[in-house]
Amino acid sequence: MNTIPPNNERQSLTLESVAQLLTRATQQLDTNTVDALRRARNIALERQLQKKPVFALNTGHGAHWLIPHSTHQWVAAVILFVAILFGGVNYWQHTQEHELAHLDIAILTDDMPLEIFVD
Repeated sequence: MNTIPPNNERQSLTLESVAQLLTRATQQLDTNTVDALRRARNIALERQLQKKPVFALNTGHGAHWLIPHSTHQWVAAVILFVAILFGGVNYWQHTQEHELAHLDIAILTDDMPLEIFVD
């Protein structure tokens, strides 16, 4: 049996007709099925209403949002701090090596101005 109506019938379906079809279908269900569906619905609603703590650095309390409150927030803040610190040190070290390399090349090729040796 084909459950998909042809295009001309598909357009004639409205929200009211779908609601009527569903109502008629639910009236044909036995009481055990209806009770099981009702229990499943209630369990789903109870799970939806449960509030679980959400990991967030911003608690929405003005200036207090800068201070982590939970263990997860402290761990995230420490990891972020270490990553920023490591990146900064790595960038600084790379810059220093790059400057020293240019200085070494200038000394080896005798491209240094005389003012550097006079100092």
